Amino acid sequence: MQQSNKKMKKYILSIILLLFCTYIFSMEFENIRVHLSHPRYMQSNSIETFTLSINNRGDAALHSLELSVTCNDDLLVVLGRQKIDFLEPGETVRITVEISNSHSHFFDRNTLVAFNITNEDYAGNFSFRITIRAIENFWFLVILSLAALMIVLFIIVYIKTNKGEKNA
Repeated sequence: MQQSNKKMKKYILSIILLLFCTYIFSMEFENIRVHLSHPRYMQSNSIETFTLSINNRGDAALHSLELSVTCNDDLLVVLGRQKIDFLEPGETVRITVEISNSHSHFFDRNTLVAFNITNEDYAGNFSFRITIRAIENFWFLVILSLAALMIVLFIIVYIKTNKGEKNA
């Protein structure tokens, strides 16, 4: 019983130590600001170009920044650059981001795009919401088609019911 308690305490202490070390070595950027251009709307089944601005607000220069993108939908995201060698304090770097959507959406849809910025010391994850607009004039065309179908059906039924009767 005593030995199992000692073993359990060792395991708990080792887990706490591992969590503490993981926290220390995965510190996030505190002095970096990332902004994606507005408006963050894109049409269904289209390609849109945005501008990603990365600003170093700290006092020290940042070296070897690597950029990557994570998105949870069927979007294809292409960055203008994958790496920034040097970012001076107060300097802003603008990167073009091309987002393409290959599916047609019948309703507006919100999706998240996350930009991951890492170097040897730090890691940061910056998420932005993009709204994919529905197909243009889709619902207008659906209602117009249903109205035209109802009119044609009404005319056919009216002619069938009044067939043989003489109209005045």
